[in-house]
Amino acid sequence: MKACIVFAHEGKESFCHAILDRVTRSLQQQQIDFEVRDLYQMKFQPVFDAADMQKVANGSASQDVATEQELISDADLLVMIYPVWWWSPPAILKGYIDRVFTNNFAFRYDANGPVGLLSNKQAIVFTTTRESEAEMQTSGFDAVVKKQIVDGTLAMIGYDVTYRNFAAVPYVDNAAREQMLAEVEKIAASARQPLGV
Repeated sequence: MKACIVFAHEGKESFCHAILDRVTRSLQQQQIDFEVRDLYQMKFQPVFDAADMQKVANGSASQDVATEQELISDADLLVMIYPVWWWSPPAILKGYIDRVFTNNFAFRYDANGPVGLLSNKQAIVFTTTRESEAEMQTSGFDAVVKKQIVDGTLAMIGYDVTYRNFAAVPYVDNAAREQMLAEVEKIAASARQPLGV
């Protein structure tokens, strides 16, 4: 089994980094091979530009995109870790999705709409928010954030998705953070062998 971890948080220290550490520890304990794609450290170019559009139309991709697509194709498990900014992923991750999960790689259209091409794969998504769970539920943004990444992106292209947001991260104490990180390990440990194996 192989995993690809797409990580989108700037700097070197954050709760997202703590989540990344727990995920990688869990995968190592399960003897699952993994590759970390730290988008900020990679200086990933996130703009889906005219050259990208032309390549997609021609059935090809830029070298940086082709590398990511190969890693995604080879991985049975995709893990995404990122903070929620303006109720969306950071721009660098949104650009990664735009450029990498393209038509005829991640999906195609038929008469009934989009068809996912990355089926029989798992995805685990961990997000963090400044807002509390109560604030997000009252505003309805908890459903918005989840629907964007789960239904509108990963499930649409074929993934079986597990999603968990950790709320009010800047305001909780260390004990609460440790409980959150224990949950991260539990979820990461639930990764299973790919279907048919």
